[in-house]
Formats: sequence, structure tokens, C-alpha cells
Amino acid sequence: MLEIERQELAGIPCITMRDTRVDQAPVIIRYHGWTGDKGTVETPDQSLVQLASAGFLVVAPDCFEHGERATDAWFRAQFNGWAFICEAMDKTRQEAAALFEAVMALPYASARNPQVTGGSMGGLIAQMVFAENPAFVSMVSVVGRSSFYQADDWCRAAQQGSWCDDWCAQYATQSHPERFSDRPLLFIDGALDTDCPAETNAETVRLINAAGGQAEQFVDPDFGHGFSPPMREKFVNWLVEHGQP
Repeated sequence: MLEIERQELAGIPCITMRDTRVDQAPVIIRYHGWTGDKGTVETPDQSLVQLASAGFLVVAPDCFEHGERATDAWFRAQFNGWAFICEAMDKTRQEAAALFEAVMALPYASARNPQVTGGSMGGLIAQMVFAENPAFVSMVSVVGRSSFYQADDWCRAAQQGSWCDDWCAQYATQSHPERFSDRPLLFIDGALDTDCPAETNAETVRLINAAGGQAEQFVDPDFGHGFSPPMREKFVNWLVEHGQP
């Protein structure tokens, strides 16, 4: 039987999904995108439901300033969007260790093969969390721009020389491929994506593998910045293969 619950883990609102017939389920933590949230018990993401049905404990937290954690500070995004997004990503990154500890302490969480994943902004968060936590055995980033820099030319120019540029340089996967050379990771992209071009992650994959890594990329040639059926199929199959529930 599939159990889908809202829980607070390390003070963070989360949706958890698991098959109650599985006593010890490998963990998948999934971070959502900028305009997303953790979902609801009534309307969970169906790809995550598939993973829970396959024997995983899936945990979807609300990122900082999203879902139940949104505040009136959202108005700042209208004036300095990339700075606001960077701040939200970094605060979510900072709390990731406590969240991981709380998830792994759940009585039905297996210590074997924890994985992390995310889409769009959540993909960037997943990349940072993966680099900082060697316990994760693998990672999937869906349409997450591995250079971290804002794609929009106007906004990019407005942020040059700011703390956001320094932050991107410090944490961007493409700037530090050596941090990702020890474990497998997958970038899923849409060939028609203008926000997070597939070419950016293709170069990141090349750099990681040149450093001895195990990076892969899957590109849907007919899709943009989103999550198409072929992307979802690759997402689920790859996590199942590497998590071995």
C-alpha cells in the first residue's frame, strides 16, 4: 500500500511517499523548481509516486521561500530576481544536511544508496547538495543550469560584479567539475530549452568526465524547459537502476 504524508523534517514541510510493505526503503530527496512546491498529499507528482511504488522512500521538501514557507519577501523577486533566487537556493543548501539527517533517522529509511534529485532551480540545489554530501550515491538534475549563471542577458548584466556572481562561481558545477568526479550523475535536458540550454550541461558532462567522472546527459529533442514523458521515463529508470531498491 502506498502511503503519502505531509511531515515536518528538521522543521521543513515535506511530502513523503513510500510503500508500507517495504520495511527499509532507499531514500530519494527531490527538490522542486522556482515556481513549484513540494506538492500535496492529494496531488503528488506521478513520477515520484512511481519511485515510491518501486520501493523508495521519496521525500519532497519545500525549498526556502516556497510553498508553506513563502513570505511577503516574494515581492523582492520583481526587482532583483536572480539575487532573490540565489538567496533561496543557498538557504535551502545550508539546511540540506539537517534535512538529510532527519530523513535518514526515519524508522523505514534504509542507509543504503540515498540519492538526490531536483528540477530547474531544484536541479541546481541538488547539484550543490550532492557535492557537499558524500553519502549520496548518485544525482539527477532535470533542466538545471549547471553554470548557475542567469540565462537572461538583461538580468545577467544587472548581476555582474554582485555577490550573486561570486556565489555562482563558488558553487556552479561547471566551475568545479572535480567535485563531481567520484559518483554517477545524470543531467536531463530539453533541446528546445532557452532558459537552461542543453549545450551548457553537455559541456559540464564533458568536463566532469575529463576529470575521471561518471556523468551522463539525456536530451529530449522535442521539448523545452519542463518534464516531458521521455524525460520522466529516463528519470525514473535511472534512479531505480542506481538506487537498487
